[in-house]
Amino acid sequence: MNRLLLTFFIILFAFVGCNKEKDKSNSLEALITRFLIRSLLNSNIDSELPSNLSVAVPRSIRKPSSGLGASLKTSKSVKSLVHAKGVAEDTFDAGFTGQAFLTEGTSIVSEILRDSKRDLVLISGAYKMAKSKPGVCIPGGSATVRITQSMEDEFLEGMERLGLSSDEARGELISLQNEGILPFIGQAVPTPAMVYRQLSNEYDVQVDFSFAESIGTPQPCPANNKFQKSIKFKSDKSKIFSSITRSLKVFGISLSVDASITYITQEGKKDKAILNIKQVTSGSGNVDKSTTRFTFEECENDTEANANKCVTLSYSNVYDMSSGDKITTTVKGKTNDYGGYVTTEYIDNYNGEEYYLEETYDENGDTGYFAVDYYDLNDNTNDEYEELGYYDSDLYGQFYESGANAYQFEWDAFVDFTSAIPGATGIGKDSGFVEYDAFVLMPAGVDPNVYPDEYIGWGEFFNNVNSGGPVYYIDFYGTADQIPSAVVWRYYINASGNEQYVSVAASNTVIQI
Repeated sequence: MNRLLLTFFIILFAFVGCNKEKDKSNSLEALITRFLIRSLLNSNIDSELPSNLSVAVPRSIRKPSSGLGASLKTSKSVKSLVHAKGVAEDTFDAGFTGQAFLTEGTSIVSEILRDSKRDLVLISGAYKMAKSKPGVCIPGGSATVRITQSMEDEFLEGMERLGLSSDEARGELISLQNEGILPFIGQAVPTPAMVYRQLSNEYDVQVDFSFAESIGTPQPCPANNKFQKSIKFKSDKSKIFSSITRSLKVFGISLSVDASITYITQEGKKDKAILNIKQVTSGSGNVDKSTTRFTFEECENDTEANANKCVTLSYSNVYDMSSGDKITTTVKGKTNDYGGYVTTEYIDNYNGEEYYLEETYDENGDTGYFAVDYYDLNDNTNDEYEELGYYDSDLYGQFYESGANAYQFEWDAFVDFTSAIPGATGIGKDSGFVEYDAFVLMPAGVDPNVYPDEYIGWGEFFNNVNSGGPVYYIDFYGTADQIPSAVVWRYYINASGNEQYVSVAASNTVIQI
């Protein structure tokens, strides 16, 4: 447990810093002022580039940071949690809540995107130059951008879109400026080292880029051709991919984090964002691996009509320890700026534990109702149920869904396997994958080992002992005409911490339903 806590602290340290108190400034005057600023603002971002890279984040699952992200929240495991008071109270006291997992996820979303407006503004300064030389790196400082008030306003607007109030965004801006991450008004800033590429698969354009540690220092082209960040997008901006990579070593433990966001926005459909995170922690001969997938989708087809940043969401984390323990955590629900309702499943078959949580929370993330159903799979005399607080259906009934289609996302088409899962071989059956399995759907002829970001679908298989045995789901991001030729590939992280994809097309195929 102690090692897990230290590992989790280091993981968050790669992205995060100190927490600041959340204010409640959302007055009518502030709202009108922000509306006028956004309405009159002429974007400083090149019109060929996307202006937003994600769905807006609700305040209720977002914590402000000091420029490095959100503060430490909860451990990845509740293994060996002593139920001294009661299972709900002890679980809550340990900080193990669905809201905490969601806040962790949105903190990483914000870490990836906190500088996105700055990045896009500075890329714009040399975008046409890079486009004129596709495949050739343009060194940092090939052009300079002098920061204006309208650019700073755009930085602030981007932070507010990520769930901060106007006051929090201003504090974040000042903090990041003092750290040298964001520039000041009047500062002449060199454009990043960047390369423009034309693509022909799921995206039309790719821009890879890197900045120096100090925003005012030009960044040379990387000798190994590896850039810090990448953006891919369709020309019509209907699908946008952005990614970031971080590595560090603390207390003899090495950590590498690869995180990406896919933003899908199509006419007449609900905007959605999919966060994928791969974390590999190694030290003392042990390698622990964690993969996270966090999808959130606007509640309305029209973004302007999506009141209070309402989103339907699904969070899934698999923590694969070198000891052989593989823990899965899933969170589903609906939330907006003023609160939400979520359910959480925590499955640890290795240690024979299952937790099922149900909770509501308000605009500040404070819990109003918290219920825990605990199962000890080795000794059912330890099974326990407890609830705290009161479920207020008048406040939180708008977020509650039930039945087979509860919290389902809107896609262009829905797919399923053509034969039962698990079958004789393939997903959920092959050795090492009977407890948990993950897979991607790829366009015909596209190898995910070469083009890992070109997937058109993603799914997971779980064998949860107490919740009815094998279950699975598939989210399909593509179009209906891609389904007949889509190929299923297993996804996993090997012992060296590298992503691996293996075709299971001989055992598993999909069909539109």
